[in-house]
Amino acid sequence: MSLFDKMFGKKVATEKGPETPAPPQEADIITALLSHVRGDLEAALSAYLNIAEKTPDYTLAPFFAATIKAGMGNTAEAAETLRSLSQQFSSAGESISRGIAMELAELLQDRAVPRVPAVAEIVVSFGDLLKKEGFLRESAVCFEIGTGLAPDNAHMLHKLGDTLHDLRIYDYAESVLQEALKHAPHHWGAMYTYAVLLQDLGRNEEAVTYYERAVKLVPTHVSCQNNYGAALLRVNRLDEAFTHCTLAAELDPKAPLVKINLGYIHSLRQEFDAARACFTEAIALDDGLAPAYFGLAAVENSLQGDPKRIRELYLKAIELAPSLAEAHYALGNLLAGEGDEQALSYFSTAERLNGNLRNLQRDFGITCLNFGRREEGLQHLRLALQQNPDDASLQEFLAKAEADNPE
Repeated sequence: MSLFDKMFGKKVATEKGPETPAPPQEADIITALLSHVRGDLEAALSAYLNIAEKTPDYTLAPFFAATIKAGMGNTAEAAETLRSLSQQFSSAGESISRGIAMELAELLQDRAVPRVPAVAEIVVSFGDLLKKEGFLRESAVCFEIGTGLAPDNAHMLHKLGDTLHDLRIYDYAESVLQEALKHAPHHWGAMYTYAVLLQDLGRNEEAVTYYERAVKLVPTHVSCQNNYGAALLRVNRLDEAFTHCTLAAELDPKAPLVKINLGYIHSLRQEFDAARACFTEAIALDDGLAPAYFGLAAVENSLQGDPKRIRELYLKAIELAPSLAEAHYALGNLLAGEGDEQALSYFSTAERLNGNLRNLQRDFGITCLNFGRREEGLQHLRLALQQNPDDASLQEFLAKAEADNPE
């Protein structure tokens, strides 16, 4: 039993089997669907609207009318129809995806026409139009319905998994992409999207495995080569990371994200001049990328450059990406070294964004102590020790700090 058999409670009928007489309403919608599948969109839309007017509670008619309207450029109206239908299903304790899919499954049960795959393609094409216009949730609904009709279709599963990933519904996205790869182990799109998903979740070793397979299938895909290099970078395989990011740069010399990854690789190799060049080129290509400013600031800091310039770069990174905890932490350290009490504010923000950043609690605690905030400092140092219980130097420092009496 597949994922979507479980979801919808029953398997969608195959195309085989004799046609059975349909009730008047079903006969009307089937006739409309046949016109739709044949490409006679004017007749199909007229029929759908007529059915919707006569039977306001019948959801398939407005749904398929919306698919045609989207194709005519009325995507926003079509998306609004989906939201309205969703509320209608929700009031009955049902989801729109499951409700539409089950209605279609029942309608097409034991009928050779219209063909199930053709109807599924109409639904998925609707999803493509919605996604292109930025209606991600609405497009996910369509892809979910499409996969309900064709639960073994890896192409449709990939579309759903990719959109769920965009929506950051990670657990569901992972199960859908795994299902796609079960049915088509060499489906490049599903493989690549799954690798990106794993990377986003911090499961870099797993991501590397899927990127490795993906680049073998399509070695000329710039983002795949670059992301593969980034994943290798995160698992400290710097030489391999450099190879793949360099290849990505050769494929697209004007890709700023590739320059950024190469900058970080050069930084870790302590090749600071090369790193500076990469980050500077990235900013020249796209001046809205926070990691480029953050990376350049870190390089200038390593080279003991102008503190004012370094501060400006960190602030620019924070302006572009306020949730970049590493930039707040780095700026906190810079200001702490200058004896500027504003450092505490940046440490605090970094902690709120990601309290598990390596050495953040330690540096925050030491800075608090330096500014006379003893109890707060001890609290951060204790947290640091909880995160790194085997750090002997931290144990010694904390014991001494606790033993010292405040003035």
